Amino acid sequence: MKRYIFILFFFATLFPFAAHAGSELPYIAPSVPTSPQAAAFKMYGDVAVNPAMGVPDISIPLFNIEHHGYQLPLSLKYNPTPFHPGYNYDVFGHGWALSVSSCISRSIECMPDETTGFKLDTDQFGKSYRNFTEATMNRLNLKYDLFTATLPDGSSFDFVIRIKYDGKLEYVVSGGRDVKITHVADASKIYSFKVVDEQGIEYSFDGADTTFAGPGCTITPYGTAYVSWQLTSIRLPHSAELITFAYGKSISSNYGRQQVEPAVRFHHIYEVNGDPDRFDVTFQTYTQQHAYQMKLLTSIAYGSTTINIDYQDGSDSEHYNYAKAINIRDNGTLIRKINLEQHQGILHYHGSGNLPFSTLDKITLLGSNGITSETYQCGYTSSSASFGGTDHWGNLNYRSDIHNVGCLNLFVGFDVSRAASSTYVVDVPKDGDDLSPLDKVRISNSYANTRTPSSAEAHCVLNKLTYPTGGYTEFHFENHEFFTFTDYDGDYIHNKKRRIKTQATGFRIYEIVNYTAEGVRSDSKHYCYGQTDYDANGGIGGRYFHTGAGEPTLDPTIQTYMTYQSSEPIPMSVLNMVLGLDPSGQYRSFNYNPFMSYDPSAGLIAAKWEWECTFSAFNFQRLLNGRPAVVYPEVTVYYLKDGATTYTPENCNGKTVYQYDIYEAMQYDTAFFEKPQYFNNVLSYVGEKYRYNLLKEQTDYMSDGQEYKLKRRETLIWHPSGASVEGWEYSNRYGTLSFVPQTATLGDFYTFTYQLLGHSLLYQRDITIYDESETGITETEQYNYLSGNRMLKKKHVAGKLQQETNWEYPKLSQTGTTTDIIRKMVEKHIIAPVLTKKQSNSDGYEREFGEFPTQSGDTLILPARLYQKCYATNRFHSEILAYSPNGNPREVISRDNLHTVYLWGYGDRYPIAEIKNATLAQVEAAVSSIFGMTSSALAQNSLPDAAKLKALRKHTSLSKAQVTVFTHLPLIGVSSVTDPTGKTLYYEYDELGRLKRNYYYENNIMQESEKRVLQEYDYHYRNQ
Repeated sequence: MKRYIFILFFFATLFPFAAHAGSELPYIAPSVPTSPQAAAFKMYGDVAVNPAMGVPDISIPLFNIEHHGYQLPLSLKYNPTPFHPGYNYDVFGHGWALSVSSCISRSIECMPDETTGFKLDTDQFGKSYRNFTEATMNRLNLKYDLFTATLPDGSSFDFVIRIKYDGKLEYVVSGGRDVKITHVADASKIYSFKVVDEQGIEYSFDGADTTFAGPGCTITPYGTAYVSWQLTSIRLPHSAELITFAYGKSISSNYGRQQVEPAVRFHHIYEVNGDPDRFDVTFQTYTQQHAYQMKLLTSIAYGSTTINIDYQDGSDSEHYNYAKAINIRDNGTLIRKINLEQHQGILHYHGSGNLPFSTLDKITLLGSNGITSETYQCGYTSSSASFGGTDHWGNLNYRSDIHNVGCLNLFVGFDVSRAASSTYVVDVPKDGDDLSPLDKVRISNSYANTRTPSSAEAHCVLNKLTYPTGGYTEFHFENHEFFTFTDYDGDYIHNKKRRIKTQATGFRIYEIVNYTAEGVRSDSKHYCYGQTDYDANGGIGGRYFHTGAGEPTLDPTIQTYMTYQSSEPIPMSVLNMVLGLDPSGQYRSFNYNPFMSYDPSAGLIAAKWEWECTFSAFNFQRLLNGRPAVVYPEVTVYYLKDGATTYTPENCNGKTVYQYDIYEAMQYDTAFFEKPQYFNNVLSYVGEKYRYNLLKEQTDYMSDGQEYKLKRRETLIWHPSGASVEGWEYSNRYGTLSFVPQTATLGDFYTFTYQLLGHSLLYQRDITIYDESETGITETEQYNYLSGNRMLKKKHVAGKLQQETNWEYPKLSQTGTTTDIIRKMVEKHIIAPVLTKKQSNSDGYEREFGEFPTQSGDTLILPARLYQKCYATNRFHSEILAYSPNGNPREVISRDNLHTVYLWGYGDRYPIAEIKNATLAQVEAAVSSIFGMTSSALAQNSLPDAAKLKALRKHTSLSKAQVTVFTHLPLIGVSSVTDPTGKTLYYEYDELGRLKRNYYYENNIMQESEKRVLQEYDYHYRNQ
């Protein structure tokens, strides 16, 4: 029997980290991100795992939760996460999270939506601006909070709650999901959520994580408003038994000082009747503080099974804690113990002191005897971390001076040397690319780029995983890379073709190497990003050297660091001034300073004008808004031969090229689909999260030793669709406050923006298989969908052959009559089960559902009859006459009218008998006679009597029946099977639940001399 470690080569997003500037900066609505724990859970949703982002999802399987047909794998999942200021989630080790961790999280964009009844305060726009102070403006709700639901099955979706025009609540959901969401709230907080998915499975979430004020965070904007709600129960549509999740511990993560960022403000004002040349440069330092109180998962319970998580600190509430063991029990008996050995590293950065962080070193799966074990060991690039500041994206780096805004140059319409009160703004000599006559300055006194992100080695990233067999995998990570408009000297590059390559925060995989237990290299994969130099440069350059760069979701430039406002008219646009463009916005020479070369008496300019602009990393991070730093349009995976280091066909067995749809066509160029754009004078973007990670082509090549040969190509066409969610950004259209007229209203200070919540559905798939001569044969499939991503129709074309398949699902009829059972299915939101599948050759099937009563008085909606379709005729296939209270079939009639009855036991979890050629009534008579109870009562027995089960075959009411009897070891496997002849096969397991042997006794004489072993398994792990 083999044990597997699953390494899925997918990719993950960065955690959200929204910005919140102080009052001295231009007004920005306060924003509170979700908690670090919820952010860690969000990493493992389906949007976060795709090759377009360069980060593998590494999973270690621990256990499989199985509850009446519902499967929930329990595993530890790793994501290489850079350190950021403040608390870094490390309950299961830095970068690790438990797969079943599920929550609804949100970022509070302005005010918590529940405080305004889930409506925006646009009704205030008609009021006089003079009636509002900055404090009252900060309490306006002008953006909807964005909620993210991460379900335990790994799927995720975003949603917004808002009031429609008719006054009713509306949930706008992304991902094409047709889920039913409800919540309980008052004007102070949202207490809970319920989500019912398309299968009718109900997930309940209760309030968990909140912000709070503590030693590391002196302010909390919204008191105890929840930023996440943790999963508390799962209710299956066919069972009254819940899977419950308990959170008996909490941590208040008040460690350390939060992110500190400088900001520099340039200001210029002109008045004819006053001082005509007033300007100033001011410098401020701001601190962003967010601390959280987070509930920790302590147990999962279902049926007679409990999974308990033990923590290092046993108290209910601590400032810091981490998991040390997971215990799995059934009916109180220990089945498995999982020890999590973690060591404590030290994280230090400017102003923080020494902060602890936990690193997961070893995962030991112990059997019930506490001796037999499987062990996984983890190695990391380092065991402690020390940093100086933060990079552009807000993660920690080696920046030694936190007072430098960044190595970014701009042009200013006055002599900064006469105005700057700080040594952190310096004049910069011009070069031949500078066409503007204005003053050129840098908002840093260092020529080095102090915002360069730190390497994977500095952030304690996983680099080795050793398996129980002694074999191991080495992971090699590197920083993301992208093409930027900022050159090495801090100048803005005006020609897109001259962009340079630079590093970004976060890490991408570039090599995965597997070794045997003896240390012999067995295979390796190398990941190369971007096109080859040959393809990128029009046939010039190496065919096996790649650009290595992707596209930034937001390029850190002087423009994306800036907010500005200006009066109208003004001698020159502030944006054109800063970028070194001429007054008309063109990159060309001009020989005068518009701010100093004008004659107000000639009527060319207003008698008074004013502008100001502010530069800060917080502005950049606000606009980034938690998005990944880089996405890749193309990724190539090379499968290297042993010892090979280059990517030529001689050194590789083959390669796979992935291409992603990340661009949208513009008039003269292409751009990333979430490109920054101005709404009035506010730089923002239209969010289209559902367009990430869309694979448009995958091409597989095999190497013949001399060249790469085409073997398979898959081309995908997607149809995206989004619903608009409106919002409003602060934007003073009058410029600075001194230009605001007395008649101004509040609405004059806001600009309409919007985001799109939607989904991308696969419309067409073309698969071409190539022969030795690279001649291909293509098959095409086209798809149509209903809501909830349910497939309605598939058309398959292969040469001259065509086949169409159609599906039908439960729905309310718009014209005719809806049957009672379908109406009840829709009411319970059981809309995903297929009712009918039809193919163009008339094959297919049809299912009828029915209501089945339980002893508790409830009814279950489950399949009742199955018909096989053949040439447009329904042919009866099978019928289920009765179910147990947990949806297990009890009596089935086959196509040949044979009745089969199933008896269940161990709390209605496992089948204990299959009785063919007997009705349920006949079996009930036998069970009553032998066990003295009904079959329903027998199902609740935690340990059925095997001898009595075997006696069923001799009962007179079952004289013509064939009885097969089963016994089980709960959570492990079947322990014996007795066939209708009375012969019993036994299955023996070790303490880890691995099958050791199966055997029988000759003539059922249970003596060692009569034992006949059929198969036997030995497990040899290294050092065992």
